[in-house]
Amino acid sequence: MSDIHGNLEAFRAVLGDIDTLEIERIVNLGDIVGYGPDPQSCADLVRERGIATVMGNHEQGLINQMYLSRFNPVARDMLLKTRALLDDETVQWLITRPKSLSLDNMRFVHGAPPDLVGEYLWKYSDRYGDLMHAFPEHVCFVGHTHELRHIVLDRDTSSCRKLCAGTVTLTADAKHIVNAGAVGQPRGNGPDAKYVLYDPASGELEIRFLPYDTQTTAEKIRRAGFHPALADRILRGC
Repeated sequence: MSDIHGNLEAFRAVLGDIDTLEIERIVNLGDIVGYGPDPQSCADLVRERGIATVMGNHEQGLINQMYLSRFNPVARDMLLKTRALLDDETVQWLITRPKSLSLDNMRFVHGAPPDLVGEYLWKYSDRYGDLMHAFPEHVCFVGHTHELRHIVLDRDTSSCRKLCAGTVTLTADAKHIVNAGAVGQPRGNGPDAKYVLYDPASGELEIRFLPYDTQTTAEKIRRAGFHPALADRILRGC
């Protein structure tokens, strides 16, 4: 899962769905905080559940002014408001997350492999092969764009396609990058929370869409004094 972004309603919906399934491990691809009204509660829940987590660019933005300055004015103002909602111990935990994880021939990173926190996949659209050669694992899971994408490198030929709800197979004789969408700030494919399930043994990847109470989240965003466009985005899912 990726990009929870302080959206407690969406995060609880995803965890509730996971709890009905036989899941061995949960990995979060960063951006627990930012944009949403409940950063502290979301961070607390990630830690309570023991969810392995890499650093997102919004966590990185909490480190110092240099990282914060990379955000546009709306996002920068939002992140300053987010910081005021977090206790100091939680901030310290957030800013010390690793830039990437490698687990069982799978890589996990927020932006782009091998360990780029704030880089967007679309910047590599004409050279996906370079990204594929940047990590040794069979598959790399990323977030950051909030979109669902599947990039394949097969015999030095790369391709990219959008992912929708359903199941695809990651072939064993190719390398893959999976952009896992967003739990708390979807962009495209409607307002549902999105996350993916992966079975390394079979190569089966399932993309799951989950409805949740978007009205409550949007109203919380408005009451928190965040930019109203962030509430509208929750309702539209784009």
